[in-house]
Amino acid sequence: MALSIFKNRYSSADAKFISDKAFYAVVAATLLFGFAVNALEVILLGDIISQWVYGGGNYLIFVICYFVMAIAGVCINSFSRKPLLSFIGYCLVVLPIGAVLALVVPYQSLGVVRSAFLVTTILAVVFGLLAVLYFVWKILSLSLLIALIWSLIAMFTGAYFTSGYVWLDWLVVLIFCCYIGFDISLAKSRPKTLDNAVDSACGLYLDIINLFIRLLAIFGRND
Repeated sequence: MALSIFKNRYSSADAKFISDKAFYAVVAATLLFGFAVNALEVILLGDIISQWVYGGGNYLIFVICYFVMAIAGVCINSFSRKPLLSFIGYCLVVLPIGAVLALVVPYQSLGVVRSAFLVTTILAVVFGLLAVLYFVWKILSLSLLIALIWSLIAMFTGAYFTSGYVWLDWLVVLIFCCYIGFDISLAKSRPKTLDNAVDSACGLYLDIINLFIRLLAIFGRND
């Protein structure tokens, strides 16, 4: 995402460089770790989280905890030059997003989840191969910000749940697809260090998981 541009693009003097293969292997492994943690949260903690949030009326506390952890994680991952600390920041991003998925995924049909997963995978691969969008990050950032603000306004006014705003969902899908290409291009241009590999994985994780959540909402609305 746009925050990727503020991450450790350059290496400190004592940073240890790794090979290109090792760099991309760490990115892939870190991504898979995040997705695996999210899957375990949905499978093992879905009922517990749903009962605590919906049954216990703790929605506001959940939202506050979500934003505190996610923002702290992004900040740690963005500004740390230590691989372990960057990974801790990455985990702080992954955990609350997994909790959100635990509140959403169990209430969708298997067909909806499968469709969202397959389309997310296809789009991520396609736009990853088209990773040539590095120069338009400012336009993408502004577009995403406007779309997210409008989504919040529409959600609180009830307009979000009407079919007339489906175009907005697909617009956000397209923006996240472009970000996948952008973050892959950014990863390719970075010095190949372990810390930068973790940073790159965090940016791609946010792109892909947000794309999945948006597609889940689209397919779930039409189910």
